[in-house]
Amino acid sequence: MRLVNAAEMRSLDQYAINTLGIPGVVLMELAGSATARAISERWEVKGSSVVVVCGKGNNGGDGYVVARHLHNYGAIVNIIALGNENDSRGESKTNLDIVKAMNIPFLELNGTSDIMYVEELFSDTDFIVDAIFGIGLDRPVTGLPRELISIMNSVSAVKISVDIPSGLSADTGEPLGGDAVQSDLTVTFGYPKIGHYTSPGFEYCGEIVIADISLPRVNHGDSTVFLLSDQWVAHHIPYRKRSGHKGTFGHSAVIGGSIGKVGAAVMAGESAVAMGSGLVTIIARENIMSVLMTRLTEEMCRTLETDTDSPQWEEQINWLIERSALAIGPGLGKDESARKLLISILESSEHPVIIDADALSIVADDPEILLKAKCDVILTPHPGEMAVLTKLSVKEIQASRHIIARDFAKKYNVHVILKGARTVIASPRGRIAVNSTGNPGMATGGSGDVLTGFVTALCAQGCSAFDAMCIGVFLHGRSGDLVAQEKGEIALKATDIIHSLSAALYSLGSQGTEFPANLPDIRRS
Repeated sequence: MRLVNAAEMRSLDQYAINTLGIPGVVLMELAGSATARAISERWEVKGSSVVVVCGKGNNGGDGYVVARHLHNYGAIVNIIALGNENDSRGESKTNLDIVKAMNIPFLELNGTSDIMYVEELFSDTDFIVDAIFGIGLDRPVTGLPRELISIMNSVSAVKISVDIPSGLSADTGEPLGGDAVQSDLTVTFGYPKIGHYTSPGFEYCGEIVIADISLPRVNHGDSTVFLLSDQWVAHHIPYRKRSGHKGTFGHSAVIGGSIGKVGAAVMAGESAVAMGSGLVTIIARENIMSVLMTRLTEEMCRTLETDTDSPQWEEQINWLIERSALAIGPGLGKDESARKLLISILESSEHPVIIDADALSIVADDPEILLKAKCDVILTPHPGEMAVLTKLSVKEIQASRHIIARDFAKKYNVHVILKGARTVIASPRGRIAVNSTGNPGMATGGSGDVLTGFVTALCAQGCSAFDAMCIGVFLHGRSGDLVAQEKGEIALKATDIIHSLSAALYSLGSQGTEFPANLPDIRRS
């Protein structure tokens, strides 16, 4: 599903008005009526009390239309308008005049003197419709609007936002000024906005309804930012030919494991097997091999040569770069031999390399080594690791997740999985996917190692780096969601995600047919 930013949405609005000739007042009417209809479809509004809070711009105009329709549905409506009615212009003023002519109770709020009355009105109402700010907000919310948002969030009324919760950035999902309306329902128009689905914006939106208001559809090219869906993942999973064998489905190598961190490499290897890699080999330090071999069943293992001056070092590099896909980092350690190994692989491999955990710390010391890569490189940082990589704070990372990931990917010509709530996937070409699966129970040790194994296996089977990231992240989250449904979030552990993968794959199918089911090979970049 395509996600747009504020500038793209304004461009579509202007195209509809100036090129197609759809009057702005018609678009406003369609937006307001769609919002009122969405409310009435979910709750009984006849006889209920509703307060509609309208700003000075077009979002406020949408609010006046909502107020009129809810009044016609039999609701007891009160309107609060920020500022003087003379501040309204164009279509917004037209709809303000209509609600005043209908004698719907109307209060102008120009200062804090009426706040006590507003608090009382909010506390006694069943519904609050938030039409203060729209998607054009690009500055911190201060003063009276911020106070109104705070009061709205403090009362128990059901809250519905028009287009986007007031205070939220449509481009990043960041609460501008520190807070935004905590909505139960958001009705947005034409296309969903990036801020609706990225973190932390999605936590403010409640249920999101995308209303058709006759805007033109964008049908050309790949969307720059999109939300991953079952349908997208189902149509990009690698097709397994009936004549295939273990050599057909790739050989994944996982380089990692050290004293105290054996489990990281084991889980990455097990998850690569579960995701369908034909062969999986774990390459680990000699001092853990006896322990490692007791933990493995389907995976093979190989001793990691750490002496960079030995004849075996070059032999090791040659063997590694011939594998279908390489993951490096889970439990690897950060010593000099690990650094030289990573650099050698980047300079030599023509197959995808997935960099995780300790290997990310090595990259953070010198990100320029990424520019030496001949192959597709995938980085899998969580926000803390991304902060180290970019020399930014975690707060800065979280305030603009998809932009930070995109910029880093472009700068170093790599692919990035920025993990966390609503994981962001970015390609060096600027394409971004936002993931909607997953839950807080997955914030547990080993979860990232499992994801690394999933992505490595998908690369080994021939997926493009971008497709492998998207499929791996989506199924990782879906598996975690299925575990949480069964066991709850608190009891969820990383290995449960591996064991639930088959159910996650099955959930992509239809009519009870296990997926994948002889679909044509339609992999796309």
